[in-house]
Amino acid sequence: MTAKTIVDAAINALNILERAAYVTEIYEEIISYNLYAFGAKDPKSVLRITLDRHCINKNLGIMHQSRHFVKLSDGRYGLISQNVHFSDNNLSYFLNKAEPVDTSALKIHELASLQRERVRKEIIEGLRELSAEQFEDFCRIFLTKYGFLKMNLTRRGRDGGIDVTGLLKAGLASMRVAVQCKKYSAENKVGRSAISAFRGDITGEYEQGIFITTSSYTKDAENISFKPSCVPIVLIDGEQLADFMIDKRIGVQTKLIELYDFERDLLWE
Repeated sequence: MTAKTIVDAAINALNILERAAYVTEIYEEIISYNLYAFGAKDPKSVLRITLDRHCINKNLGIMHQSRHFVKLSDGRYGLISQNVHFSDNNLSYFLNKAEPVDTSALKIHELASLQRERVRKEIIEGLRELSAEQFEDFCRIFLTKYGFLKMNLTRRGRDGGIDVTGLLKAGLASMRVAVQCKKYSAENKVGRSAISAFRGDITGEYEQGIFITTSSYTKDAENISFKPSCVPIVLIDGEQLADFMIDKRIGVQTKLIELYDFERDLLWE
């Protein structure tokens, strides 16, 4: 009977084998008993990653809450127990045979998170050092790189609180978008009145408003950003702006670090 998930299939395969097994053995049982239909080009690698993410003694960047397996020192995988529930006795049995937990990858991910936080702060500080005109032009460039179309700066003093205008593609149609940009210090939060005034400036001409600031917003400002029958205003604060820049690689360079893990059963593939 085909299982719904790879995890279920691996559990069924190990129950059939009644022992710990290598990835290749587990995969062969899954195929022999038609326990799961793999769609990947490299199903054994997919199976290995899935097993690792559900291992009680593995620490990867992305781990699943439910842990059903334990990885032994020889590279085999075993069930924590035959019914997927474990007691202190059979857990200690497996852990005594398992390899020590490797925390090096976990430490690297922790360092990467700290480094991302440092870059986020550098981005916000750098944006606050721009002039008002430079920040408006940056917002135009940022939104263009993010996928908006025909983003143009408005003539200062001619369009009220509108600094940038353009289009947002929405299916077969395009929405007219207006943007207000405020380069503020951390303590200078954008309040309700600024959002209300901006909405008043764009109502009747634009279908979408975007308010970008290097600071943050008051609770009242957040509460009125979306109101029934009113032009919606998307609020982007300094931290969100920095995260968008990091994720979209806008003004940010990345350096890749390869992580290695010896898998004994790979020697025979």
